[in-house]
This record gives sequence, structure tokens and C-alpha cells, in this order.
Amino acid sequence: MAALRFSVMALLVVLLGGCNSLPVRSLTSASDATAANDEEGRVWVAAEDFDLALERQDALYPDSKLQAYVQSVGDRLFPEFRGVVRYQVLDSPDLNAFALGNGSIYINSGMLARLDNEAQLATILAHEVTHFKEQHNLKNRRNINTSATAGLGITLLTGIPLSGQLFVSAAISGYSQELEREADVSGHARLVANGYAPEESVKTFEHLLAEVEALDIDQPYFFSTHPRLEERIASFRELNEKVRDAGDEVGAGRYLANTRKLRGEMLQRYLEMHQDRILILMLEGDVDHQRYPAHWPFFLGEAYRHRGEEGDPGRAAKAYRQALANAPEFAPTYRALGILQLGQERQGEALHSFQRYLELSPDAKDRGYVAQYIETIQEKDE
Repeated sequence: MAALRFSVMALLVVLLGGCNSLPVRSLTSASDATAANDEEGRVWVAAEDFDLALERQDALYPDSKLQAYVQSVGDRLFPEFRGVVRYQVLDSPDLNAFALGNGSIYINSGMLARLDNEAQLATILAHEVTHFKEQHNLKNRRNINTSATAGLGITLLTGIPLSGQLFVSAAISGYSQELEREADVSGHARLVANGYAPEESVKTFEHLLAEVEALDIDQPYFFSTHPRLEERIASFRELNEKVRDAGDEVGAGRYLANTRKLRGEMLQRYLEMHQDRILILMLEGDVDHQRYPAHWPFFLGEAYRHRGEEGDPGRAAKAYRQALANAPEFAPTYRALGILQLGQERQGEALHSFQRYLELSPDAKDRGYVAQYIETIQEKDE
């Protein structure tokens, strides 16, 4: 994701520092907001400017098909807001989703890569739109003493540190227990009314809780703290017990088809970011690997090799072998395996792996480095 410049950070201060959700009934367009001589109008215009700034900074995930899919799920849930509420995918690997005061709902590409199906996506969207619909930002701010949090910092979107009253902005760090419960109830009702399997709402937050615990996340991302996630799980379980004659639609096939490309790209991104724990969490054990490209074990092997804990070299080698069995023409696996073999002083095997890598990828950017590996091995054999 392109780094947001200072001007955009300043816009965040304006927008989120005074963040209020707007009554959709009174303001439904930028022209209405411009004409409105009140705080709601100013916030609406600021949100529109922020949307435009994100577009100019190339901060949105560049896949129009995926964007349209997320929009279609949101429009299905809230047909009365069609053309008013916009659902957009933010190009960020973090677990996050938030709503702005003009009806812009953002969900991070990292969140989409971790969900299992359309019903879980609908759970997130329904919850967020309810916060917007019921003006929870405005209600939350009336009960917050912003001076108590002055100087506290958070990290938003691209790692930019923001401070002061942004820390308590409901768009980022969550709402009071009462307002979260209201969003649970209303969002759950939307899921049921649209025929989605309600049990997926619980699985959504159980999935996020498992990741937060495994990665020891300590930032105010979407529902990232244990109490909030545990509250959501308990809340949706209670709501599910009251449902009779619920639908059973999960939408796993549609979701997989629309997120397959994203999932592969996110694996590569986490590898480049050295997020070994995330890769291991996503790929290790009994998970549905059909959602990933055939060479997914390569990323697991790289995560083990980089982590370097006891037993990881053997785990990495096993993953590489599986990657070669799944996708024998995927060149990077041979390079990674060669490096592992070289470190284990298995010179002959490393030589074969490096040679195969260059055969499959003759124009590789690192061809010179790999050629040096090959030359060094051959010199030792002479």
C-alpha cells in the first residue's frame, strides 16, 4: 500500500478527530452536505475529501471485480442504502474495517484474506453499517472524555502514528458495550433476513480471536482486543439461540472465486514483510488449502526457514517438497530449497535445486546471486 503523505494524515486528524456519523435521512449526498451549515455537513465533506485522498494515494486494492463483489454483498444486506453506502477494499494487510460519516465502509484486504466465506464477510459489513446507520460515532463521542487520552498514540492503516483524541475514535478502536451490542442485534437480524447461516457470525469472531491470540496483536484494530472479541462471540451465540427457521447460505464458493487472487497476493506480501507467524497461522495444520494457489506450501516453508526455531529446517524441507509435488514448475521453491540444502552442507542437492531454478526462471532478478552459489559449489567439488 502506498504510504499516506502528511496531507492525508492531516485529513485524518480533521476527519477522525471530530468523527460523527450522519443521519442518512438528512444527508444523502455531497451536495446536501455542502448546503448543510452544521457539523454533520462538515464531517460529510471531510469524509468525501478523505475518500478522494485515498484514491489519489493508490490506497485502494486494485481489483475492480473484488470491489464490485464486496459492494454487491453490502447492497444485498442494506438495499435501502444502495447508492449511498460505499463498500471499498483498502490495500492493507492488517485486520481492520471501519465506517466513515458519509457512508464509506472500508474493509482491509488483510481481513478479506482471512475470512472463510460470504456469510462471514456479511457479518463484518452488517455490523459496520449498523454503526453508521445508528450514528454510533456521534453517540459514543458524547460519552467520551477526550482529554483523558491526550498524547496516546495508535497506528492506522499504513503504520502512521496518530495521537490525541484519535485514540478514542469509534471508527477505529470500537464503541461502548451498549453500542456494540446494538450493532450485534441489528447486524445479526440483517444476516438472518438475507438467508445467511447465522452460525457463521460466531465463527467470524472466533477466527479473529484465534489470530489475535496467536499473533499477540496489541493494536486497536477492528475488534482486536480479547474482551471485545469475546463479547461479540458471546453476543452472537446468544442471538443464534433465539433464531428459528434460519437460512443456511454460506457462500463459500462465491467468496473463494472472488478472493482467490487476493489470497495468493497476500501470501506473497506477508512473506516480503517477514510476517512468518501470520503465514504459519494461515497455512499450518488442518486448514482448507483449496483457497490458496497450488504452491502455497512454499510460503509455509519460507516462514519456517526464516523463523529458525528447533525443528524448523525439517518442517521447511517437508513444506518445500510438498510445494514441488503440487506445483513442480513454480521456480522460487527450488531456490528456497537450494538455500536450505546449502546451509545443511548438502552441496550436490543444492546445486541441482539452483540449476533447476535458473532453468525455470532464466530472467530472474537474482540470477547473478544464484549463479554465484552454483559457481561456489562447483569450485568446491573440483
